[in-house]
Amino acid sequence: MTDSHPLEIRGVRKRFGGLQVLDNLDLTVPAVKGNSVAILGQNGAGKTTLLNIVTRLLDADSGHVTINGRDVLAMKPSQLARIGVGRTFQAPRLLLDHSVIDNVLLGSIAKASWSQGVSKGLVDAARLALETVGLWQFATSDASTLSFGSRKLVDLARALAGQPRLLLLDEPAAGLSSVEESALAGILQAIAESGITLVLVEHRIQLVKRVAHRIVFMSAGAVVFDGSVDDAMLSDVVREGYLGTAAHSELDRDRLENP
Repeated sequence: MTDSHPLEIRGVRKRFGGLQVLDNLDLTVPAVKGNSVAILGQNGAGKTTLLNIVTRLLDADSGHVTINGRDVLAMKPSQLARIGVGRTFQAPRLLLDHSVIDNVLLGSIAKASWSQGVSKGLVDAARLALETVGLWQFATSDASTLSFGSRKLVDLARALAGQPRLLLLDEPAAGLSSVEESALAGILQAIAESGITLVLVEHRIQLVKRVAHRIVFMSAGAVVFDGSVDDAMLSDVVREGYLGTAAHSELDRDRLENP
């Protein structure tokens, strides 16, 4: 298998007790410059569980996952950075009593090797990542002094410092203000255009519309819609199954205001 598909998921199942969280799920993300895939679904649809299986925080009951042509289900989470995978979390997992640059360096060190120490190249990668998210001026500040939104950007910078080819984002806009969300959308667009493939789980429709080129909609642990953003906005499955009445009306209003 070539790496023409940075992420390929086949027949993945996951059950917690009597609850089937992922049910024979298939998903392929091709390598296309600027490619960004948004995974939507109601709470409990299995979105974060899927990311956790892909990034080896959970074991699948069955199925196959390949990343950049490599079978990853037998790998440890620490090995993923070395094959070009980055990941962020809904709530940023930072060392709050350490500096911002130290937190970001963890990403570049993970890509190289802990035994190699901190080289100039790793520091340069961390600096570039912080510049990408607009936080280089806070490099020497303790992470604890940053706002929640800035902490999420540090989490993103740490993932970028590992120079990933595939970047998995779990609700990157959760907890952000509308201004912060707009800035994040611009950052993610630039990351995608740099050649990094993005897969994001997200609820913020405006962010999804600005960043994603494709929407995958999950329900009851399976993919029930896979198509363009425009088709998703018109899909009854997406509009009724995930967005609900209030968001349904919001989409109608948005189309009138932003044709």
